[in-house]
Amino acid sequence: MLLIPGVVLLAPVLLTALVLRYRRARAEMRYEFLLKLAQSGVAVPPMLPGEATQPPSDLRRALVLLAGGIGLSLTLLVLPLHYHVGRPLAELWGLGLLPMALGLGYLTHWFLSRRGGGHG
Repeated sequence: MLLIPGVVLLAPVLLTALVLRYRRARAEMRYEFLLKLAQSGVAVPPMLPGEATQPPSDLRRALVLLAGGIGLSLTLLVLPLHYHVGRPLAELWGLGLLPMALGLGYLTHWFLSRRGGGHG
């Protein structure tokens, strides 16, 4: 009975662990390369040591929050669990509205800033 929820909860943890392991291995390879460059006497370019970082994107935040809110609401609606003296967990579906509203706000900001509007 606990096998399915365990697998559902364990999958994102394992996926995150794999991504972090990959990033760590890539960083180690980059630093080993920089160490070999420094040991051989070659000047290290200033842009090489760090990874290029992208500026924060309101569209990405909006999509993540919208998907998270929708997923949370649907999950609470579908789960056949009871939380208090026979009350179904489906009554808590509204908890997903907060991330959905935040996502809509970010989406609106992204859209208005892209159009050049919203700045007076």
